[in-house]
Amino acid sequence: MSANRMVTTLTAACLSAGLAAPPAIAAPPAIATSPAITVLPATAAPGPGPAVFQTWRPGAQAITYDVRAVPPGATARVEFSSTGHNLWVRLEVTGLVPGRAYGAHMHVAECGRDPKEAGPHYQHRHDPAATKEKPSADPRYANPANEIWLDFTADARGAAVASREQRWMFADDQMPRSLVLHAETTKTAPGVAGTAGARVGCLKLPFGYGHAGSSRPQPPTEIAL
Repeated sequence: MSANRMVTTLTAACLSAGLAAPPAIAAPPAIATSPAITVLPATAAPGPGPAVFQTWRPGAQAITYDVRAVPPGATARVEFSSTGHNLWVRLEVTGLVPGRAYGAHMHVAECGRDPKEAGPHYQHRHDPAATKEKPSADPRYANPANEIWLDFTADARGAAVASREQRWMFADDQMPRSLVLHAETTKTAPGVAGTAGARVGCLKLPFGYGHAGSSRPQPPTEIAL
């Protein structure tokens, strides 16, 4: 197996033209088989600047639907890296409500004026019983191993970093288009699995913004280990 590790830093800020490739981000230690989310200290990481939350307007990259939960001026950044077999996702936020817990999940559609426009959670294995009107709440599918959950609690400065490793990769023709912040942490019981209260913020992910409308992300940066 090649010693190169494919690392892609994908943030809403990368959509601005002329940005150079971001510096390398060290891969984290492999996460144990427990589905628990790893929450890291809220330290700065290299890379382009994060997206800034604002009330909805056309072209906004980070939208607040509840200014009490996600104040305008709060920021978010999502990073992805991959070995070609596993996927590592990292979320960094600042400017949120100190001490507040949030749910955070990848969703299938882009953010819009209406919080519902982001659609249901992205699932690696789709729940066959789920519909647009009734998203999956079956713990066999709505769980952190099959979806991407990045719940966190903001520190005294309103900042947090959450990361997760998944044992699968995104399909080229099926990418998440947004990361949604929720008012509550994620539930796991049957019938409510995956739910986390109101959608209070949404960050557009840059999948689908490639050349000629390609659904593939921009070419990754190769970093020799």
